[in-house]
Amino acid sequence: MGVVTPLGHEPDVFYNNLLEGVSGISEIETFDCAQFPKRIAGEIKSFSTDGWVAPKFSKRMDKFMLYSLTAGKKALQDGGVNEDVMEELDKTKCGVLIGSAMGGMKVFNDAIEALRISYRKMNPFCVPFATTNMGSTMLAMDLGWMGPNYSI
Repeated sequence: MGVVTPLGHEPDVFYNNLLEGVSGISEIETFDCAQFPKRIAGEIKSFSTDGWVAPKFSKRMDKFMLYSLTAGKKALQDGGVNEDVMEELDKTKCGVLIGSAMGGMKVFNDAIEALRISYRKMNPFCVPFATTNMGSTMLAMDLGWMGPNYSI
């Protein structure tokens, strides 16, 4: 199992927090939400991609993709899929399935803000990075898996 949630980033921590009734809801810290009537959300905090995602990807990707890569790799590790197992796999028959409600809202919002200045300021990765299936796509590409990949 691999989890990246407001209740914890390790399965045991997440599960224990669920059992204890811990709330992952708190005041929003990621951006200034003073203009909005509600200022609470289930934000993922204290998140690090160290050891899970290459630094160059960490700088370019939307957070939802970083969450997908990290949780996916943690799930593989937890399932015993190590380097030896990976070498034995037929990567043309391996795929990724990730459940996600939405894609990269931050990259989408940044693109809208950039368009207000000039279309030349827009991130060229805006459209692909905003699609919901990009989390599963990036994980599959990182693993070298070429089978079916989906986000539902």
